[in-house]
Amino acid sequence: MTTKRMGEEQFRWFHAIVVDNMDPEKLGRVKIRVTNDHDDPSIQNDDLPWATPIGSITSASHKQVGRSPTGLLPGSHVFGFFLDGHEKQLPILWGSFSKIPGGSQDNNDVPALAREINSLHKTIVGPEPSTPYAAKYPYNHVTQTQSGHIIEVDDTPSNERLHVYHKSGSYIEVDKSGQVVVKSVDNSFDITVKNKTVYIGGNIKVQIMGPADIQISGSANMKASNWNITGDIALHGTLRADGDVIAGGISLENHIHSEAEESQPTGKPI
Repeated sequence: MTTKRMGEEQFRWFHAIVVDNMDPEKLGRVKIRVTNDHDDPSIQNDDLPWATPIGSITSASHKQVGRSPTGLLPGSHVFGFFLDGHEKQLPILWGSFSKIPGGSQDNNDVPALAREINSLHKTIVGPEPSTPYAAKYPYNHVTQTQSGHIIEVDDTPSNERLHVYHKSGSYIEVDKSGQVVVKSVDNSFDITVKNKTVYIGGNIKVQIMGPADIQISGSANMKASNWNITGDIALHGTLRADGDVIAGGISLENHIHSEAEESQPTGKPI
C-alpha cells in the first residue's frame, strides 16, 4: 500500500457479490467480485481479494470475546470501501442487504417468519399447545441459519414472543402471557450439580408413556392429604404409614409397619 496517511486519499466505495466464504485464516473474510472492477468473466475467483467485514461496536472482536464475524454466504450482496483507496487491494465490508431475485416473494431473502409467514410446521404431541405465532411485519426480529436453526424476538403488539428453535423440531417458546413451552424431540437431560428447588403454585400433571425409574440415594419425605394409587405396588422393604393408603393391589416382600398402631390404631391396616 503506497498510501502514506490512511483516509487522505479519495474515498472509494463499492457493491460486490460474495463468491467464497471459506477463509483460510478463519477471520470471517470473504472473497468478493466487485461490480465494475471484476465484471470480466476471465477473472478467476482465486484472483479475487479477501474482504474483511466490520463488526458491531457491541462486539469486542478481541481475545475471542464477541460475536463471530461469520454469516455471509456465496451469493450475498454486500457494500464496502477500499481501505487503500485507488489501489483497491484492501476491501472492507459495511454489511449485506436483502433482495427479491426475479421479483417473486418466494425468493425473498428475508426470513418468512419476519414477513408474517409461519414457515414452521410443528407436530403437536400430547398436551403441547398450538403455536402462538401471530407476528406482524416489521416487529419480528428473526435470526435464521442455513441449516434451519431459528431465533425469534417478536415485538408484535399484544403478541410478543421469544422462540428458540432447533432444526430437529426441539424448541423453547414463551408466548405473550409468559407461558413457557419446552419440547425435546429426542432424549432430554436436566442436571443440577448442587441443590434444586421446584415451586409449583397450582396443579401438576405428569404423563409418562413408558416405565418410570426413580432412584434416591438418601431418604425421601413426601406429604399429601390423601394418596390415591391405581394399580399394583411391589414393595421391597418397610412401609410406615400413620394414615390411609388406598391401592388397587399391594404386594409386600417384607412387611408394613404402621406407626399409628404402636400407640393408638388410628390408621387403617392394609
